[in-house]
Amino acid sequence: MATFVWACFDGGGNVPPSVGIAQALVARGHRVVFAGRPEMAPRVTAAGLPATVLESSYARADAYAWHPRGRLFSFLTDPAVGEEVLALRADEDADVLVVDAMFGAALDAAPHAGVPVAVMLHTFLHRTIDGWEVLMGDQAEARRRAGLGTMPDVRTLWRRADALHVNALEEFDSPALTPWPNARHGAPVLALDSRARPVHGADDERPHVVVSFSTAVAQSSVSKLQRTLDGLADLPVRVTATVGAVTPDALVVPQNATVLAFADHGRLMQDAALVVTHGGHGTAMRALRHAVPVVCLTGRAEDQEGVAALDQPRVAAFLEERGAGRSLPADAPADAVAAAASQVLTEPSFAAAARRLSDALQARDGAAEAADRLEGLLTA
Repeated sequence: MATFVWACFDGGGNVPPSVGIAQALVARGHRVVFAGRPEMAPRVTAAGLPATVLESSYARADAYAWHPRGRLFSFLTDPAVGEEVLALRADEDADVLVVDAMFGAALDAAPHAGVPVAVMLHTFLHRTIDGWEVLMGDQAEARRRAGLGTMPDVRTLWRRADALHVNALEEFDSPALTPWPNARHGAPVLALDSRARPVHGADDERPHVVVSFSTAVAQSSVSKLQRTLDGLADLPVRVTATVGAVTPDALVVPQNATVLAFADHGRLMQDAALVVTHGGHGTAMRALRHAVPVVCLTGRAEDQEGVAALDQPRVAAFLEERGAGRSLPADAPADAVAAAASQVLTEPSFAAAARRLSDALQARDGAAEAADRLEGLLTA
């Protein structure tokens, strides 16, 4: 049995795939201990895995008071947080350190772990690297302005790890412009969010539209949800919307819609005809696995923790490129949502493209492939 310490960022699309991989490792007899900020722990322990809160997460948040997301960036970039990750690795006598691709402080400290290090990326690599350069550059600048030193660029942070594992299909990503010797693509890890609740099928012959935007608090938008529900209200469809951190009472729910906080997306998409989402990699790939076309209302970087600038528009562009969906801006009005949804529902080419892409996903187990890669570090 080996022990893995997993330095985790609890973004909306980070925790479920991380937990899915960890569960695959546990099923093989290993132990996985998660480490992150206080918001992370309940999501991980609810899935039956141990989680350690890094006490230094916000210890120097005052140094980041000038930043609009100062507490978040203190967690992501404070060198003390990275040092605490290393101390936990030593205390647990862990054999491998796994670090979320967005967790700058842990990435910077990782070369001093004394054990193999794996970086986990839960979206495309080549389609998004320019955005990652901006995002991680912002982290480095935040650390500098806080008076806490410097941080290498993202290519250095990722390349010096023993493994960079990409939980995305290589054939869906763009060709590499520059080599990444330590990078290997696997497949999407479509694990159930620990907050999801069971759902049951409905006796309703109308096409089923699933609406799901980001579950991250910083990415929540009552306005975007309301405009989407309003756009779908007059279409001959039934709608199930999972609204995450948005309070359902904040929405005016039309008669053809049901609103839930969290739900089993795999079950919802089994009979879906369309998914309307923000363009997150996990939701989009789950839709394609079920051969469901997609309409994306991509997020705007200024509304979020930075991920939208590198991930969501690229996923949306991929769907349009392959003919499996439409992309709209985050502030698209209700009539634009209605027009895009009607087009995707009525033009057979969108469903046909989604079925073609689904074929590439059917035989792949992203959690098992990532677990294989991590186990490979034990004998490297």
